[in-house]
Amino acid sequence: MDLFGSSSNRFVPIINIYFHFYLVSGLFFQCILMILIIRKSPNSLNDLKLFLYNTAFCQIANILSAYFIQYRALPNTTTLAVLANGLCRKFGPEVCFGTYHVYLGISSSVALSISTTVMFRYSLIKNWRLSRTSLRGLIICGHIAPFIATAIPFTTQWDFDVVRAQSVKEHSTYDLSIYAPFSGFSDTRSFQFLFVTAAIAIGAYFVPLMSVFVIRKIMIVTKAHSKMSENTKRHTRMLMKGLACQVLLPLISYFPIITLYLVTQMTAEEFLITEHLLNIMTCFPALVDPFISFYFIVPYRVALLKLVKKKVDSTIDVTTYIPPPVSFRHSSTIHG
Repeated sequence: MDLFGSSSNRFVPIINIYFHFYLVSGLFFQCILMILIIRKSPNSLNDLKLFLYNTAFCQIANILSAYFIQYRALPNTTTLAVLANGLCRKFGPEVCFGTYHVYLGISSSVALSISTTVMFRYSLIKNWRLSRTSLRGLIICGHIAPFIATAIPFTTQWDFDVVRAQSVKEHSTYDLSIYAPFSGFSDTRSFQFLFVTAAIAIGAYFVPLMSVFVIRKIMIVTKAHSKMSENTKRHTRMLMKGLACQVLLPLISYFPIITLYLVTQMTAEEFLITEHLLNIMTCFPALVDPFISFYFIVPYRVALLKLVKKKVDSTIDVTTYIPPPVSFRHSSTIHG
């Protein structure tokens, strides 16, 4: 089987390498962010830390579940095959399909965790003075919809034989043996499938757009706030810009998939890469988000810049060190 040639699996080796890189680098940068949250957050960020922890834990779970399944979505007429190529295959197609739903739920939780952070900042601007218990309740509320979307598919019977038969029939030129036995939705017209699809669409489009609307209101109120110092206003604007970048990431991530999908529908052409992109792009924000926090949360940026400067200075000290001259005393001894 020629994986690198013209076969249907020619992208698989590249995708496998990508996910190894994704796991290591994603967890590495998330760990750096967690250390910064724990050690470099000033007292003024004590409440915000709850939301930063929430987002970080969601993204770590997103990275682990994405690596565990590494799926490829193969659409058919009335079914959808989930071609898993991750570690879940060692436990059978049922575990892979269950992981698929958990993964989608976690991806939605990531988006909503950022939206709850936006709502928290809005509550501060409006001077609502929410208690720590209320803040924890807000965080929990952000996970209710993803939990329901995750649980719904487990309420129906899974018929993977139908999925496999239709996938082989409608994609006769594909070599699906490397995924066998694979799982998937046996009826894409069922309530469960449509509900999950709608939940993904809402999480990917509606929630980010609503969050951007709220962020815009926060920016306007901050600018006109008479009792807020200029330094506080500057920090608030910086944080809001970071949150705007985070909430817009799902839109940016999904755009290429939707574009190629529409081209596929209109031209009847198959683009193999789109089958892999759904998994890659939905977990991509978890890889990028730490860098947004590094830059837009000022105390974290300052801490990292100090660390880099210290490393650079120590390197310069070592490379420019000139040892002191060594003098040698020459003496002659006359033996008599």
